[in-house]
Amino acid sequence: MKHLYFVRHGESELNAQRIFAGQTDTPLTERGRAEANAAGEQVVHLPIDAIVASPLSRALETARIIASHIDYPLSEIIINDIFKERSLGTLEGKSWDEYSETATGDNGAETDAELLTRAQAGLAFLKSLPADNILLVGHGSFSRALRTAIDPSQTYDEPENAKLVQFI
Repeated sequence: MKHLYFVRHGESELNAQRIFAGQTDTPLTERGRAEANAAGEQVVHLPIDAIVASPLSRALETARIIASHIDYPLSEIIINDIFKERSLGTLEGKSWDEYSETATGDNGAETDAELLTRAQAGLAFLKSLPADNILLVGHGSFSRALRTAIDPSQTYDEPENAKLVQFI
């Protein structure tokens, strides 16, 4: 793998409602589909050899929309559970206004260490693919952990919805 590109999914229904989704499946909004189309336009100039996506519908639909822009076969999108968003436990389904994703207490959420371990396994999987230019379509919290797995000397913000970022 020479280059790893990342696109966070477009706006989802729960994003629009300001509700924590985590691993809860929530579809894209019309705005999210428009964002995914804009991401597809950003990717058009890249020599993508492989598209990998989370199985959650908001990421998978974003990946399919992007793939259609670059004539990438939808049947060749690699779907892998390792790239799901962070499990937020009992915070899933709660309002952003009432709770913080970093709320303390035993809420059953995936810990930072667990998420980083999963991201490290995801990075190893990506490196094992016979592709030079990989596009990963996934989620915000997972992307921060993946970037930490790549370079732990930095801190990272969650990327905006459907914005192309180069990780490697």
